[in-house]
Amino acid sequence: MKKINIKNIELNIDITQILNLCNTKNTFFIDIDGNVITNEADTKNKAIIFKSDNSKKLSTLLDAKALANEVFSAYKPSIVGAICKIKPLQNWQNIIGLNTASMLYFDHQSDGVELFEDKTLEDYGWQASALDINYRAISDFIEDNCEGTLLCYDNEIQFSGFVIVDDINDVQKQVKEFIINQTKENIKNDLIEIDDEDVIEALEYFGINN
Repeated sequence: MKKINIKNIELNIDITQILNLCNTKNTFFIDIDGNVITNEADTKNKAIIFKSDNSKKLSTLLDAKALANEVFSAYKPSIVGAICKIKPLQNWQNIIGLNTASMLYFDHQSDGVELFEDKTLEDYGWQASALDINYRAISDFIEDNCEGTLLCYDNEIQFSGFVIVDDINDVQKQVKEFIINQTKENIKNDLIEIDDEDVIEALEYFGINN
């Protein structure tokens, strides 16, 4: 998984391209790699750091530099020639909101990972908790073994981030296999009360024969 600390990111955006898009009044997006995307369907599985606001009325009298400053005002832009430099960190909280529908989970500094947005994985996480496998273990496995993007803010004191995966079906398959293998290890190490009703239910759910 690609892990990106937004603290270190500065993107170079072509002002001319943005000016043309603003003139068309069509919504456009920018992803964490600085790609400008004009079709919302193409934003699937991508970490988005900007979405144009068509409700914001931009004066046709603005020159290109002033327009870029207005469009990217929340990102404290700096203009160098035809390039607008923006730092996504300046708008981190809104970026989280832009990606809510796409993220698999949000990792909060104080609460950690509390929920998987995919129902199948959430069911896996719920059942796995009885097998001494928590959400942190599952999310660490996903980040270490699955394809996708972890976009986070980490300054060594504060941390928050979210994960967007490339192929949810592949992630489901890998996570289930991880839980089954880890459960067998936990049983071998006597970490699980195999007579517990919740454990019995979880073992049946994952098809694990004790």
